[in-house]
Amino acid sequence: MRTYRIDLAVPSGFVTAWQSDTIFGHLCWAAERQGHFIHFQGAAGLIDLFCTGDIPFAISDGFPTGLLPAPITLKGRFLSESSENLDSSSYALMKKAKKREYLTLAQFQAFQRGETPDLENESKEFVKTTTLHNKISRFTNTTGEAGSLFERDEIFAPDGTVQIYAKVREGFEDDLRLLFELVSHSGFGAKKSSGKGACSVEKFELFSGFDRNAKSSGFVTLSHYVPAQNDPTDGAYKTMIKYGKLGEEKTFSGNPFKKPLIMLKPGAVFKTDDVKPYYGRLVKEIAYSEPDVVQYGFAFVVPVLG
Repeated sequence: MRTYRIDLAVPSGFVTAWQSDTIFGHLCWAAERQGHFIHFQGAAGLIDLFCTGDIPFAISDGFPTGLLPAPITLKGRFLSESSENLDSSSYALMKKAKKREYLTLAQFQAFQRGETPDLENESKEFVKTTTLHNKISRFTNTTGEAGSLFERDEIFAPDGTVQIYAKVREGFEDDLRLLFELVSHSGFGAKKSSGKGACSVEKFELFSGFDRNAKSSGFVTLSHYVPAQNDPTDGAYKTMIKYGKLGEEKTFSGNPFKKPLIMLKPGAVFKTDDVKPYYGRLVKEIAYSEPDVVQYGFAFVVPVLG
């Protein structure tokens, strides 16, 4: 599998976070509405490819331009062998490493080589804000009475770009590029009908920044991840509980909610002497009212040393 980086121009704010399983859901809806693909037909055909054991692609979460998730073991790179050698500057670096959500590509590559990254450069993370909106009366088509204002949380990309990484099986590049272009036609996430999550594909190009010739001792994940039965277990990670919902037409299926699902956050680190291109699985029977719906749980992984 070859690694690609997809640069999406996202000029407006968005409501839904760019998580890998949500991105995959949008790709499936794009597949359902378009019939001109080389290797599959419709969402069911795309999902079937992920059930064969040799998946066509693995995607990461979407990140701010030039940034990657800070590995959860980053703090350990600043620990001294003896607590007696822990001075105030070292302690300050440990606190900075613990709080750091993202690393620049150069800092991430240093971690990948087994080195201690220089954390002096601050990163431009997603900007989270709250906007005020007015309720519109369906009867008068005007704003409501006093006190009808409400708040909505929105997120903005600092440079107006979101970057997604994908490991793609040879020959599947054109299909994946088309899927992302179709997603960009309709937008991403909640409130896209009102312009939130508007995006366009700026670049879809090969990326060699994660390539390593040296032997690795583990991997870092760049996706929200559900481990498979035989995946490595010796590692460090943070979890989240995903309360998913069905999208598009399936919202009206009677019960739009999915079952709660524990997922590992990006930045999880696991030890293994034999790093595979991806890990994880599809989670089946995740929706109460739609037994055929699946949840994407594969992880885009980057090999690391140390």
